[in-house]
Amino acid sequence: MVVEHTLVYILSGEMDVMLPEGRTIHFKKGDAAFLRRNHKVSKEKHPSTNGEPFEALFLHLNTDFLKRFRKDNHIAVPSTSGMRITQQNVFRLEGHSFLKALFLSLADYFQADTYPSKELMESKLREAVYVLLQLKPELTPVLFDFVDQWKVDVKEFMEDNFLSDLTVEQFAHYTGRSLTSFKQDFDKIFHITPQRWLTKRRLAEAKRLMEETGESPSEVYLKTGFKNLSHFSTAFKKEYGVPPSHMISKVG
Repeated sequence: MVVEHTLVYILSGEMDVMLPEGRTIHFKKGDAAFLRRNHKVSKEKHPSTNGEPFEALFLHLNTDFLKRFRKDNHIAVPSTSGMRITQQNVFRLEGHSFLKALFLSLADYFQADTYPSKELMESKLREAVYVLLQLKPELTPVLFDFVDQWKVDVKEFMEDNFLSDLTVEQFAHYTGRSLTSFKQDFDKIFHITPQRWLTKRRLAEAKRLMEETGESPSEVYLKTGFKNLSHFSTAFKKEYGVPPSHMISKVG
């Protein structure tokens, strides 16, 4: 989940970003991207064809910082009415010397095992926004959109994302609710706590996979959102009265 606007610069290796409509954007060494906040993105990072490992820098532009930046610089945000760009979540940034210089200067710090000071990092974030606004001014209404998310359907969102590695607090955030509001709405729909529902739903999915595909517990526990095999086995036996290994003999 992309929680805050993120700037990405590929130092080596490659990255593929899969979009919901089925399109894939490929990024290689020297490429840069802007990822919009508050959406889920699927990405694969892998070595380049010549074997260089994947390495990239990710700059997170959080909302509080951007609010200060807009106020300090008296930035006017144009209306987004009818603008196609407001529907996008992933933007390719064309190569430019300003962008390259910004990221390579940061790479020097990390390669020297020296983390930039808070003050220096703040100046680099400001530089990043200045560069973005110069290279892609049409991103202005996206960068400075501070409107809270609309509430989305809790039941639909949970069914679509129950396998995601998200906390209950993050589920609340991505459905546009406070934690208290999320738990109240959740109880009205499922009559159970979010954490208990997640456990039961993941166990049901694990059981289905083992019954229908013959996969072993060690093959399904990570797929279904459990951190370790021991916890999965204990929860499974408590829910169904038998250990998950029983499913293997049942299929056989």
